[in-house]
Amino acid sequence: MSTPSSLAYVVAEASAKQTVLRDSPWRYFLSAALAGALIAVVLSVSLKLGQVFFAAGSPGYYIPVAGFFGVALASIIFCKVELFTSNVMYFTVGALSGQCRVCNLLRSWCTVYLGNLAGIVVFAVVFAGAGGMGVLPPEHLLFSVVAHKVHAASAEIFWKGVLCNWVICLAVWIPLRIAGDVGRLLMVMFLVFVFFFSGFEHSIANMAFFALALLHGMGGLDAAAVLHNLIPATAGNIVGGGLGVGLVVFLLERHTLQEAR
Repeated sequence: MSTPSSLAYVVAEASAKQTVLRDSPWRYFLSAALAGALIAVVLSVSLKLGQVFFAAGSPGYYIPVAGFFGVALASIIFCKVELFTSNVMYFTVGALSGQCRVCNLLRSWCTVYLGNLAGIVVFAVVFAGAGGMGVLPPEHLLFSVVAHKVHAASAEIFWKGVLCNWVICLAVWIPLRIAGDVGRLLMVMFLVFVFFFSGFEHSIANMAFFALALLHGMGGLDAAAVLHNLIPATAGNIVGGGLGVGLVVFLLERHTLQEAR
């Protein structure tokens, strides 16, 4: 029996996600909330690690932050919980293959987006209540990163969002072509490092940045500033993951679906 292609695997996964969404929407939402919490907890540790170098004036302070953050996506992939950015790619491929309805694509994106947000908020509130990062100085790394994100131009945020989810979805897709968990894990970690170190805009990670900043007393951060970043970042993530990876790999590999049938 031949091994299914990576495209056939993604189509099957999208179909399975659609079934869970239809039959058990709260289970689907809870899966997304867990993914959001994983993003937030790993980001908080990454920031604490990076702050050690940032406070010391090291020019390489963002290297450990970007290097450690790959733990988040690796955990999400291996646990098979729902992250918005990769969900965009899965359901785009599912819809293009005819296995997922467009209405369920939109329903999935909304459910996962809100579920990711819920998980981030719950973790951030508990984390802050537990003392979190303590009392942060105005020049803290967290505040520096958030200030850069909310003051960037909308077009810049959008294109960084495109690049971000293009890389993130490749970090999901490429490991499907690699044998062995160690090789898959390394590829995920390396590609996540690429997007994070480059300063690309990941809408869900940005939610965690903003939640942590707000709960740790960052001044001048309001809903308008948050939406200024999240709206173009989310739109860019959809284009990068849906068209940049989902559509492209479907066009490149759709013959494998015909061969499988």
